[in-house]
Amino acid sequence: MTLPVLIEMHEEETPVSRANRLSSANGFSSFSRFLEMTSISLSGLSTGNEECIAKLAWWSGADHVTLARYASRTESRKGTWRIGDATFGKESRPGSRFRYCPQCVVEDLETAEGRPVSRPYVRPSWMCRAVLNCTDHRRPILEFPFASRRTSDFCQFVASNLDCIRAQAFEPGGDISMEIDEYIRSRIRGASAEPYLDRFEAFVAVELCDHLGRFLKSDAVTSTFVPDELRGASAREIGFHFARKGETEIRSVIGSVICRKQPKGTARFSFGVLGRWLRSNTNREEYLELVELFQDVAERNLPYGPGETCLVPVRRRYLHSVHSAGLEYGLFEERIIELLRTAGLIGKPSKAHSSTYFDAAQAHPILLAATQTLTSQEARRELGVSQGVIVQLLQSGLLPRVEERTSVRGYSRIRVQDLREFQHRIFETVVVGEMSDDMLTIAKVCRATLRETADVLSALIDGSLEKVSAPPNHGNRIDRLLFDRDEVVQYFVRPRQIFGEVDGSKVLKQRDAATYLKVKTATVPYLMTQGLLESRVAMNPVIRRKQSVISVAALDAFMEEFMAVSEVAAQYETHTNVVLEALRKAGVVPIYDDCGAAVSRFIRRRELADVSLDIPKRRKRNRRRSARPA
Repeated sequence: MTLPVLIEMHEEETPVSRANRLSSANGFSSFSRFLEMTSISLSGLSTGNEECIAKLAWWSGADHVTLARYASRTESRKGTWRIGDATFGKESRPGSRFRYCPQCVVEDLETAEGRPVSRPYVRPSWMCRAVLNCTDHRRPILEFPFASRRTSDFCQFVASNLDCIRAQAFEPGGDISMEIDEYIRSRIRGASAEPYLDRFEAFVAVELCDHLGRFLKSDAVTSTFVPDELRGASAREIGFHFARKGETEIRSVIGSVICRKQPKGTARFSFGVLGRWLRSNTNREEYLELVELFQDVAERNLPYGPGETCLVPVRRRYLHSVHSAGLEYGLFEERIIELLRTAGLIGKPSKAHSSTYFDAAQAHPILLAATQTLTSQEARRELGVSQGVIVQLLQSGLLPRVEERTSVRGYSRIRVQDLREFQHRIFETVVVGEMSDDMLTIAKVCRATLRETADVLSALIDGSLEKVSAPPNHGNRIDRLLFDRDEVVQYFVRPRQIFGEVDGSKVLKQRDAATYLKVKTATVPYLMTQGLLESRVAMNPVIRRKQSVISVAALDAFMEEFMAVSEVAAQYETHTNVVLEALRKAGVVPIYDDCGAAVSRFIRRRELADVSLDIPKRRKRNRRRSARPA
C-alpha cells in the first residue's frame, strides 16, 4: 500500500533521502514521526537492511533494488564502508553533518516536480567526505551539523535555512581543479574511468593520490616535477595527475626525484609523508601492491642492501654507493673510485662519495677481485725479486697497491689480479727458450746501466727492448729474464728518454727530466712545486695511468735562464759547498736555498756573468811511493 502522495524518483539518491522526501511530501510532522509510524529503523534504512528497504518500497511504490542502490554498508575490515560500488575508510563518513551543494539544492527547488518541501534530495557523493566539491557546479560541498543526532531531516533543514542556502548558491566560486572528485563520483556510480587506479579499492586510490601529491609538494626539489598549471592545486589533485597514468609514470617521477636529490648513502631516503603512509599499511592486503611498487623503486634507485629496511626488508641490492661498497668490501673509498672509473662504471665524482651510486652487480667482480690480495713478501717471492724492487714497482705505479680500510698508511698489499696482469705484460713478448752466453740478467742490466728495475721493466713492457728471452721453466719470474747486452747498452746510453708527445711537444718523465738537467732525482718535483717548471698530465701506456710529465722545450727554456750550482762546481773542479760560499761572497744567492740536501740548487746565469768568483782550483795530490826494500 503506497502513501497518497508519491515522490519523483532520482537515479542517484540515498534511501534515507527518499524516505525523508516521502515523509515531507505526505505532511508528516517530522521525519522521526514517519519512521515511527512505518516501523522503519533509520540505521537499518541507512545501511540497506532488507526489511527496512522492503517497508520503504511498500510505502513508496518504488523498486527495492533501486532504493538500496546507494545505501551505506559497513564492511567487516578496518572500519571500511561501502556506498554504491566504492569502498571508503571510516574517516570518509559524513558523521552528524548535512553535506550539500547550495546550487544543487536551489536547482531542485526550482526545477523538480512535487511539493516544494520534498524537492531537495541527497546525492550519494555528498555522503562521502572524500568528495570535496560538486563536479556539476564546480563549487565546494558545504557542511552543517545536525540539529539532533537521532535523525537527519534534510528536507526540514533546507526549509528552515532556505534564505541562507540561496545566498550561498550565489556566492562567487573559484576556478579549482576537481578531477579526483569526478573520479570518486564515477567509482560510486560503478563507472570505470581510470584502469590503473580502478585496480585498488577507492579509499586506497584516494589515499595514494593524496600522499603522492603531498610528497611532490613537500620541498623545492620535488615541486619542480609538478606541472605549472597544477602548482596552485591541492596535493591530491597533483597526486591524481601522476597516479592516473599508471605504474610506469609513478616509477619515472619517483626515480627522477631520487636522482635529483641524490641522497647520501649514509642517510636513508624515507619518502616523507608518502613513506610513513606506506609503512603504516604494510600488513594490509589492500596496500600490498603499492608497497611492493615503491619498495622496488627504492631498491632500484638507492643503495639499499639485503637486511636493511626501506618500507619492508630489502631482498636484493641493485645499487652501491662508494661509502656502502667501502663498508662491504673493506676498501678505501678512493681505491673504489679508481677501480670503477677505470672500468667505466662511474665518472668523476662531483658530490660526496656516499652520493656516488653505481651498479652493484657490474661492480661486484671488480671489487671482489680487489679484496683478493697478496702481501708484498708473497708477491716478492712470486716475482723473484727483493723487497727493495717491490717497493720500486709499487712507487712507480707498475704494480698497483691496495689500501684497506683498517690501515692508517699506504698498505703494501697487491691484488692477485693486478699481479697476474703485470706478469702477463712482462712476458707477453718474451721469447722462451732462446738463450746465449752474451745475455744479461736484470740485476746485471741495472748494474751496467745504473738504472732501476722499474725502468728496465718499463722499457720491456712498452716494446723498447725486443731481444729478451727466458728459460722454459721461467714461472713468470723477473729474475729469470735475460736481456741482450748490445740492445740494453744502446737503449740506456741515449741522452734522454722521450716519454712521447703531448699537443705536439716532446715530453719526459720526471726521472728522465732530472737526467736531462743533470741534477738529483728529487729536484724536478721540487721545481714543479715551486712553479719553476710547468708540468702536464699524460697517460703512461706502460702503467696505464696518468702521470705528470715535463716538455723538453720547458727544460731548455729553464736551462737558458738558470744554471745548476753543481755545473759551476764541475767547471772549477771543486765541491758545491765551496761554490756556494764563493757565490755568497760575490752577492749571488741561489733562487732557493731551504730545500735540503736531496735537491740541487740553481742560480741565474745573468747574475753569474756579472761577477768573478775567487775559487782556487783543486790541486792534485802526488802520492809518494815508498821504496821497496831490496
